[in-house]
Amino acid sequence: INIQATRRLSVWRSNFGSTALAVMAHFLASGSDDTPDAVRETCKELLDGLAFLFQDLDPTKPENAYRSQFLLQLLAHTHLRSCIGCPDVPKLDTDALKEYGIKGAISLCCAVLERAIRLFQRGELHVDDQISTRGKATAKTPLKLNKVSGKESSTALAFSEQNWGACTRQY
Repeated sequence: INIQATRRLSVWRSNFGSTALAVMAHFLASGSDDTPDAVRETCKELLDGLAFLFQDLDPTKPENAYRSQFLLQLLAHTHLRSCIGCPDVPKLDTDALKEYGIKGAISLCCAVLERAIRLFQRGELHVDDQISTRGKATAKTPLKLNKVSGKESSTALAFSEQNWGACTRQY
């Protein structure tokens, strides 16, 4: 049962990463200019004051924090959808998990959105590579050359504890 639970948790967490890439790719592609320079500028604006976390992308209104469409869409698709029909397990105190566990899910959403924006900003991801010819998201984590092994790997850019754990805990 431990193996199955660990596998399920891994799938749940990886859904955050791939869904965030898709959400940001669609947003960046919807602009009138999706050239690399325009994408970098848009990403810079989203990161300025963490605007991507605010309703209407306006970080001057603290009451609108954690109400952005990016965050709400990501939370609904990656976490809340998987909680529907969740059984009550008294020994695990699932009622408390439902009440307080949302903070962890929101922190994951914030960190994974920041990661996606930074990947597009640095040019490690390209909008065109993340959207198929049919307009659907493909969510490909880019490969980066591992200098030690000489092979390409997605590990350096992955949404993992090693790469994004500290950032996630700060949210």
